[in-house]
Amino acid sequence: MCTTHIDSGRSINPATCDKGGFWVRLVAFIVDNIIIFFATALFAFIAGLATGLGGLTSGVSAENVEYLSTIFGFFIGTLLGPFYYTFFTGWEGQTPGKKLMGLRVITMTGESVSYGRALLRYIGYFVSFFFLGLGFVMIAFDRNKRGFHDFIAGTCVIRVE
Repeated sequence: MCTTHIDSGRSINPATCDKGGFWVRLVAFIVDNIIIFFATALFAFIAGLATGLGGLTSGVSAENVEYLSTIFGFFIGTLLGPFYYTFFTGWEGQTPGKKLMGLRVITMTGESVSYGRALLRYIGYFVSFFFLGLGFVMIAFDRNKRGFHDFIAGTCVIRVE
């Protein structure tokens, strides 16, 4: 494990750190997506409640209100995922799931990940998933435990204390 704190101003040498493997990263990913799911449901519920209480749906059938709520929930979820992963990864290199599992995303030069690189890494998730998820499976077989999204963004995931 790497004990140097990345915010100390010194960069970490990724070659000397233990990497986050496939299974621990999968658990972190599942935790993050559970958080996103419940946050999306909460925001959609609040928005639906506010819309109903505000009288905006008084002349609309219940079926159409349900349809509009589904679209609104999808819209919130579509925006929340990129925001969540970009914000937390760019802020301190750790989403809540990665923090729980003792993982941190850093650049291949050992520096903190910028918000731009964090967004690029998130976009890389879609590329990793596109070919039957093989971009994620790469993590299990790559010597540095990097997925295709890590190659795209120039990042790696290390274990931290």
